[in-house]
Amino acid sequence: MNDDQEQLAQALRTLAHREPATPAPVPDLVRRGRRARRARAVMGAVTGMGLASAAVVVVLGTGAVHPADTPSSTAPLASAPHSGNSSQPSHSLRPRSLDARSVLLAAAETAAREPATSGHYWYTRQRTSQPVRYLPKTGKKLGKPKREKIPFSATVASTQDSWYASDKGAPSRTVTGQNPEVTFASPEDEAKWKQLGSPALPQEKPSTNDYDMQLLFHIGTHRFTVQQLLELPTTKDDLESQLRRLLNEESPSDWGSGKPEFTDYVWWTAQDLLAGPISPGTRSALYRLLAEQPAIKSLGEVTDRLGRSGIALTLTAAGEGDGEGESRLVVDDDTAELLSHEFRPQGQPAPALQVTYEDMGWVDSLGERPQS
Repeated sequence: MNDDQEQLAQALRTLAHREPATPAPVPDLVRRGRRARRARAVMGAVTGMGLASAAVVVVLGTGAVHPADTPSSTAPLASAPHSGNSSQPSHSLRPRSLDARSVLLAAAETAAREPATSGHYWYTRQRTSQPVRYLPKTGKKLGKPKREKIPFSATVASTQDSWYASDKGAPSRTVTGQNPEVTFASPEDEAKWKQLGSPALPQEKPSTNDYDMQLLFHIGTHRFTVQQLLELPTTKDDLESQLRRLLNEESPSDWGSGKPEFTDYVWWTAQDLLAGPISPGTRSALYRLLAEQPAIKSLGEVTDRLGRSGIALTLTAAGEGDGEGESRLVVDDDTAELLSHEFRPQGQPAPALQVTYEDMGWVDSLGERPQS
């Protein structure tokens, strides 16, 4: 038995301790995990959507480092706001014995056994929260980063539903700005806001947006339709070759802090694709490729903002200014599905972006949601 097989076997044995003596088959675990996710989902909020000149482009990255022409504020991301102090950690950590490589290999095995599904639309429901950085009433930022800041701490959040058409020429839809909510870090922060006259805080208004063009996904600066994502390689080596080719084709001028290293490129790709319509084979290959990146670490078992348990994986991003910090993915170790992700700038007490995926899956018509 080689090292990979031994680590995978150990990972699966460790995960099995959390299941009954006779574990459910993998498809049952997948269905159970999805039912639990929908039952615990909360209502929330979201950011807007970037429009290309010829098509709508959806960027699902964390905002840690983006190409210069795709700012993180235009990405359709989501996370539920913390009910308490926003300076507290966004997940409740509990010790786990598995390292990142073992977790990722186990996720690859689970993903590979998931049955392939399809539909006319890929649906996602996601909630995004971000800290308040400026007051839109004046239209001016309240100081330079790390030198001056607004005199209170608060986050804004909203929810977005998206339907990505898989058929060429079919209409697509997003419903943005749902259930907007402002959360102050403490009563003192809210009091300081009121002392300023309770100025308006940046919130997106609810809007239903219908498009007669395809919504596109990004790998770096490269655009992909739903069908193109479904055609991505299903083996680790082939997927690695394609991602290296795409990285080589990237223009350094499109990246604010310089062209990324391969590990960073794979990590940001995973944040996008694990919430997108990729095949079980591609999902498995992507987890295996992540497992080969030694810079990725495991923080152990956590509980996300919807009360779902998963494993937190982290990568420290090198960069300049707000591009430097820690990026996290939380993966459901029962179903190998992405639950949430966040980015926390270096030295900052709260994440600059938090995203929670409340639901995702294939449906057959606009407005429809996956069945439990």
